[in-house]
Amino acid sequence: MRVRCVRIVSPVTGAVLADSPWLRVGEEYAVLTVLAEPERVPLLRVLHEGGPSLWDSGMFETVDDRLPDSWVARVRDGGIVEFGPARWLEPGFWEAYVDDDPRAVAAYEDELARMYPP
Repeated sequence: MRVRCVRIVSPVTGAVLADSPWLRVGEEYAVLTVLAEPERVPLLRVLHEGGPSLWDSGMFETVDDRLPDSWVARVRDGGIVEFGPARWLEPGFWEAYVDDDPRAVAAYEDELARMYPP
């Protein structure tokens, strides 16, 4: 799945921003996961130059709606719904990845190459 950034919204204030150090209006991004929590705006984890991070789905429009074959859906406590590779949806995965845990980094690189071959 690929999306194009159509606006940049501050994750802190909700204000529309003119620019961002991570995203650019008009640029396309690979979607890595989707996170939907009750009564909140769904979030897309997109890959940009700074790495993967979560953003308000209202900032994007779909460019390619094909979902990667490796994606699964999980429903968690409180009605939280996640879509993405099973290994990435395990509790603590993203924290381990950010902490440079070698197993998490290897799982990230493996799944990314499966979803979006170089």
